[in-house]
Parts: sequence; structure tokens; C-alpha cells
Amino acid sequence: MRQTYTHWTASLVHDAEEEEDDQTRALAQAWVERDPRFRLSRPGRVGLVGALNHAMSERGDAEFLARFDGDDICHPDRLTRQTSFLRANPEISVVDCRSDSFRSSGDPLPGGMARYQRWHDGIQTHDDFEREFLVENPVCHPAAMMRADALELLAEDDSNTLLSSPYRDGDFPEDYDLWLRLLRGGARFHKLTDRLLQWRDHDGRTSRVDPSYRSDAFFELKWDHFQRTHIAPDLRLAVWGGRGHGKQWVRALVGAGSPPIAVVDINPRSIGSTRQGIPVVAPEALASLRPDLLILAVGSEGARTLMEQQAEQAALRTVAVAGLAG
Repeated sequence: MRQTYTHWTASLVHDAEEEEDDQTRALAQAWVERDPRFRLSRPGRVGLVGALNHAMSERGDAEFLARFDGDDICHPDRLTRQTSFLRANPEISVVDCRSDSFRSSGDPLPGGMARYQRWHDGIQTHDDFEREFLVENPVCHPAAMMRADALELLAEDDSNTLLSSPYRDGDFPEDYDLWLRLLRGGARFHKLTDRLLQWRDHDGRTSRVDPSYRSDAFFELKWDHFQRTHIAPDLRLAVWGGRGHGKQWVRALVGAGSPPIAVVDINPRSIGSTRQGIPVVAPEALASLRPDLLILAVGSEGARTLMEQQAEQAALRTVAVAGLAG
């Protein structure tokens, strides 16, 4: 209601059994009766993905689709600035914005969330998004706006229900999955530097407690995307990181029949040993090994920057799969 852009429709999906008569439904119904731009539907208990797809199916002839969570705070100019940007930049399919994260309790942000916020703030252009997509989800879901016709880029799924149900239901983060599929379809992303969202953080948020957001679920989506976009016959790969993230990537590559030529580690006690049968070498060996692609798979703070600097000195192509820069 506070938006300076007024030509919108809000699709409210009540994710509850028909007989449930709670305060949420009553509040939504009151707004429907007050303003015809609000639409309320009650498909029953369908879950988050079902609710998202239900709302998508009711978009009509909408030009743009804006996502928003009920517990965040939207800047009054958000829709104005995002629609104006998309109209002025027809090559962009999805736009989000910077956000101000805050704790419901009023306490300072935990260190990890503050670092995640800084990482998000450092992403702006499509090239930035492409560089970071295998590290974490670079799109703020409740701040995202996309062109409705961008859904046609999801053709790789070969599904008749694709345009009405673009979110896939599964044991994985549904938004990250959607963005990766759009990226593969040719979608281009951009982040506005305006802070148009106050993003609520609390211990019970879905990304903290839902098993679909566990690290293994993120990895499976990353690995699927990597196989589709990076692995090629005779490509000589090396992985920097012998433990944690690195171990996971080495295991996946070996299992897929694309074993790396080396695992890079800085621990003197590891150099000269093997990981999954792959020799462990010091970073200095990269200059002579000359892999076609170096996978940076160390998540500890600051490590990625040092690895990228060393790889640049050796003129090596890299892809980061861990390590929030910023």
C-alpha cells in the first residue's frame, strides 16, 4: 500500500487447510475487501513451493513478477525503481537490490550473516552474478523482480507445466534452483545499489531450520549446474582445497569420471600424499601443471582472495565454489 508504484496486484496465497480459520486469513481477507488489488486464494496446505507456483499461475498478463516475504520490510520506492530499471534495460531478466539485514531481537547480526550481507552488497553486474553463483545464492529472493516472459528461458526442463509452476519442489532450496536454471537458460541478472529491503534475520528463519537449506542440498544444485556448464571432455581440472568443500568436490569429480589432475593444499604435511587417489601438491606446482580450470574450494575467510591472486599471477582460469568474498 505504501509503494509509490501503484499499478500492482498482490497475490496472497493462504497455505492452510480449508477449515483453518486463523488470524492470517482474516487479515488477508480484510485487505481484499479494502483494496481490489489484493487477491486471496486458499488452495489448501500446499507448502512454500506450492504457494509460490499457485501465485505464479494467477499472474494473468503481468509484465513483471515481484517476490516478497511477509516478515520483511519493503522500501516504498522498490517497485518504482525495479520496474523503471527493467524497462530501461531490456537485456536484464532478473533484478534485485541491496538490503539492510536486521535481527528481530534488535541484537547485532551474527558474524556469518554480516559477512553474507557484505558479500551480497559486492554483487551488482551480471558478470558479478555469474562469478558468484557457485559460491552461494547471490539473489535476495524477497527483493527479486523478474520479467514474466523470462520463465520461457526454463525450456531445458521440457515440462508442460513450466510456465505456471516454475519452482521445483524437492529437497533443496527452491529459489537457488530457479535462479541456476534461469542462468543456464540465458537469463541476465543485476542488483540495484539502492537499499530497498529490510531483510529480517532470526533463529527460526527457513534458511536456518529447514533441511532443504542444508549444505549438502546446496552442493547438489551446485554440482548439477557445474556438470552442465563446466565439465567437458579432456578438460584438465585442479581443486584447491583438500578438506571440507574441496574434499566434496574431489569426490564428486572422481565419481563422475572427471578426476582432477591435482589437489592443491598449503599444509606441508598433506603435500605429497593423495586424496581419492589424486596427488596433493603445493600452490607453487600450479605454474607447471597448468590446469585448464582451477576450482577454488576453501571457505575460510580471506582464503579465496589469496587463492585468486596466486592464480592470476599464474594466468590460470578459476571458478570459485566456496568463500564469500568481501
